[in-house]
Amino acid sequence: MKKNLLFFCLLFLSASLTGCWNLKEPNQRAFIIGVGMDMTEDKELEISSEIAVPAGLGSSQVTGAGKKNTFTVASAKGKDFMDAGQHLQAELSRSLFYAHRQTILIGHRMAEEGLGKYLDMIFRNPKSELRSVILVVKDGTAKEVIKAEPTFDPFISTTLGSQQYALGMKPYYYRMLLCDAFSEGTQPIVPAITADPSRGYIYAGSAILDKDHGIKLVGYLDPEESMYNNWMMGKQKNFTFTTLIGKENETISLAVQSLKHRTQIKIIKHQPQIYISLHGTGSIVENNSSLDPSKDDDLKIIQTKLSQEAEEKVRKLIDKAQHQYKIDIFGIGEQVHMQHPEIWKTLKPHWHETFPELPITVSVHLRYRDPGQTNSSL
Repeated sequence: MKKNLLFFCLLFLSASLTGCWNLKEPNQRAFIIGVGMDMTEDKELEISSEIAVPAGLGSSQVTGAGKKNTFTVASAKGKDFMDAGQHLQAELSRSLFYAHRQTILIGHRMAEEGLGKYLDMIFRNPKSELRSVILVVKDGTAKEVIKAEPTFDPFISTTLGSQQYALGMKPYYYRMLLCDAFSEGTQPIVPAITADPSRGYIYAGSAILDKDHGIKLVGYLDPEESMYNNWMMGKQKNFTFTTLIGKENETISLAVQSLKHRTQIKIIKHQPQIYISLHGTGSIVENNSSLDPSKDDDLKIIQTKLSQEAEEKVRKLIDKAQHQYKIDIFGIGEQVHMQHPEIWKTLKPHWHETFPELPITVSVHLRYRDPGQTNSSL
């Protein structure tokens, strides 16, 4: 018994003496808040890191000459992420620390070249933050966005994540990109922004990436198309839909809070038939028409018009995906895999050729829950 007790005491002492031998103090680290990845004209990878400046965080409310920067941006080039990181480290007196990274920005040219071979380090590094929000910079570079001065937050990286919440979207994290890239039949759809000299950036919709060809950029969806795609994929929490109604093109706006989606796959003669159903319930937040939602006949007109217009826009989005981009951006392949795994085995090898020819039926039902403060227009 005494021998066992002595053994555990020695084990405890050895652990306490050696457990923190490589601990670094906060003032020895450079905390990276955001990372931008660009491809140069010479096909080199350029990394731009937004690094927190602790001395400036306490003075964020100070204006004029006394104000200090809350961040600095350092850039370096290299053959891959680690090579560029090594060059970046040579410019700094503190050790790079990635565990607090909030955002990853991908430049347009970088996305066109393909992300596949450059994301290994982010996935492999145990200190890498997989909950970083990832975005593509449409027609621009990540470097010019990550250098922008934010309006409300101390870091532009924090702002980029917060905006997705403000738009009613579920944030798209790096781990979600990995899940989509390794899934059976879902192509990654990544939020996109454009650089703006005065505001830093503007939300631009979504970037379509082809995981079967190196996670390369295929094209973009505009903000409205992105909202419908997010709805179909369960990534949209709310939105406001406005329609023209009546002979004089009056308007009604519905703030939709409850969004539901369902994709049903039926196999007919060994071929999949796709049925997509979208449901939304919300409140009328503006009524500039002569219709009165408290009246059954007028309510039916309003709900039918809202549903028909939304349904038409979803059909146009599906047609664009099937015939312009010819890529499954709705996760239909994943649904076939889940609902009919045996059929999927035969479809998977040539899904790129099968998807554009799929018969897809869509139904959209928008309903109102609350007429708002008034029924008819003021």
